[in-house]
Amino acid sequence: MSTLTLQHRVVRQPGLVATPMDGETVMMSIDNGEYYGLAGAGSRTWELLAEPQTLDQLCATLTAEHEVDPATCQAETLRFVGELLALGLVKTC
Repeated sequence: MSTLTLQHRVVRQPGLVATPMDGETVMMSIDNGEYYGLAGAGSRTWELLAEPQTLDQLCATLTAEHEVDPATCQAETLRFVGELLALGLVKTC
């Protein structure tokens, strides 16, 4: 896939089990048996990706909920979601 942009629509991959634990989100991939942990804004991002949305929409929500300027939120969200995509935890749609 080419570089992610704010116009890409992203959603969680099916087949992942996730649960909140001590302020984090702990996930397990049924397909590969790997465990993952997300905290802070990463947990909130995971929660928001339950439904498909553009990264621009995701950034708008995160910017409204956290004290972060839009440019920083966009850069960090593109980086983080890119990592989730590389791990196979989310997909574009």
